[in-house]
Amino acid sequence: MVRCAKCSHTWMQTPPSDMPWQVHVPPPVEETPMGRVSLPALMPPERRRARYGNVLLLGVLVGLVAGLAYFGQERIVSGWPQAKAFYDFIGVESTALGAGLELSNIKLVRRRIDGQDVVIITGSIFNETNEPQALPTLQATLRNEQNQWLDDWTFRTDRTELQPGEAASFSTTIPNPPEASKRVSITFIEDVVE
Repeated sequence: MVRCAKCSHTWMQTPPSDMPWQVHVPPPVEETPMGRVSLPALMPPERRRARYGNVLLLGVLVGLVAGLAYFGQERIVSGWPQAKAFYDFIGVESTALGAGLELSNIKLVRRRIDGQDVVIITGSIFNETNEPQALPTLQATLRNEQNQWLDDWTFRTDRTELQPGEAASFSTTIPNPPEASKRVSITFIEDVVE
């Protein structure tokens, strides 16, 4: 059978009578390495190693942040009480510093004593639990009308522990406070090592 290369018409054609019955095909020529076609690798090994290194670094950073969040939960919850809801959501029991102690009757009074402007802060702490509670260090923070931080300092009460249902009062003063001081917040903090 023969087929036309232009129109694809096929017909029967007998070979010529003088055509040899065997055809000698020369052996295939070996290709040299220069003649081979090399396909590019999917990703160079350096990039693959770099990607694994980045994934490993990300894993270490996530683990570090998670570890700090877990082991520093008491400090986080005491500084940012809204974080307790997050810890409760993920099933980690968090106990805020000063849990069971209630701060109340906090007052800020500005006075002039011996010609010097002074802010006096008073309040009380109540143990609402059924067990004795140690009194942690307190931090007073002065804020302006827009609730922006102006100044802060730490102080302790004259008591170290409160029995169940017992209350204690506290008082602290700061000379020459910022003029814009209008609000105060009192929080419990861990003892400061000096």
